[in-house]
Amino acid sequence: MAKVIDNMLVSNLSGTIGNLNFYDRKGETVVRKAKKKGRMKKPSAGQIALQDRFTIAVCSAMEAMADPDLKFYYQSLAKGGQSAYNMALKDALTIPRISEIDFGLYNGRSGDKITIRARNFFKVYQIHLKIYNEADVLIEEGNAVENRTPMVWTYDASRELETRKAKVVISVLGILHQGTTVTNMIEVG
Repeated sequence: MAKVIDNMLVSNLSGTIGNLNFYDRKGETVVRKAKKKGRMKKPSAGQIALQDRFTIAVCSAMEAMADPDLKFYYQSLAKGGQSAYNMALKDALTIPRISEIDFGLYNGRSGDKITIRARNFFKVYQIHLKIYNEADVLIEEGNAVENRTPMVWTYDASRELETRKAKVVISVLGILHQGTTVTNMIEVG
């Protein structure tokens, strides 16, 4: 991508000439190599899945631009020629991930702690836990609290677990989308 600076012939020009494509980006004329015309192949299943994911991300980014607070947040992250929309789209395409779960301080008692490390390119918005007993009955659920240490969240158990085994379901949310959900079977006590 090249920028056109002070050239009377091509400033404010848009379109394709030969193998060059001219377009406007934030008031500047930019030139790039034109795409080759060719036959379209039928997309693979993986390509269709990626197109669907991108379509959902575009819709999420457009919704974010309609919210003045989110638009301001994403604009504050934009650098150089990036826009708030570019940042929102990048956020929508980045899936929040859980990198570590520590059950070391959880023994099935009220007040015990479960520590989760989660990351996202922008910000992890929420981490939600559900704890089930051996019979798959929901014992408790709630949100983890973000620690002062970046990317570390802690969940304080509020109920006693009557059995030695539990299923813990942890969901991570980004600002614009559902993230990763992890299910762990643990033995306590």
